[in-house]
Amino acid sequence: MMELTSEQRARLGSWVEEGKGLSDIQKLLKEEFEMNLTFMDVRFLVSDQELRLKALKKKKLDEAVAMEEGGQPEPPGDEYTLEEEEASSGKGVSVEVDKVVRPGATASGSVTFSNGKKAEWHIDQYGQLGIVPPEEGFQPPEADIQEFQVELRNALQRPSF
Repeated sequence: MMELTSEQRARLGSWVEEGKGLSDIQKLLKEEFEMNLTFMDVRFLVSDQELRLKALKKKKLDEAVAMEEGGQPEPPGDEYTLEEEEASSGKGVSVEVDKVVRPGATASGSVTFSNGKKAEWHIDQYGQLGIVPPEEGFQPPEADIQEFQVELRNALQRPSF
């Protein structure tokens, strides 16, 4: 578990209270405290601090904006836990490592993103990661990219048989 100063804990709590999402919190931690954390690390950090994220669904967000413009108070957001967030985002990211490495690569395999799209990945002799998308122009969800990096690192650290 990462140790935070009382000031950092207070700021983290205020960001969550303001309704900031994990990506926003990740950016703020980097900007304000020079903490370079992965998306997954931020999720664990928020969970370790026993904070509950708030979320406004798009429809509720549109209603909130309309109410705000009309001078009426903004309705509170729905609270949810990190587990509920993960469940709502689909299956998450899964990484597989090839038993037989592709020619020209030091490691290779496939990744399935939370939207169900599958891509091939490889690491070349210089340590550069390459991803072959399932279709031209495919871009995985932003949160999936960071989760992919964590899952890939974990998969490559497991002993191979």
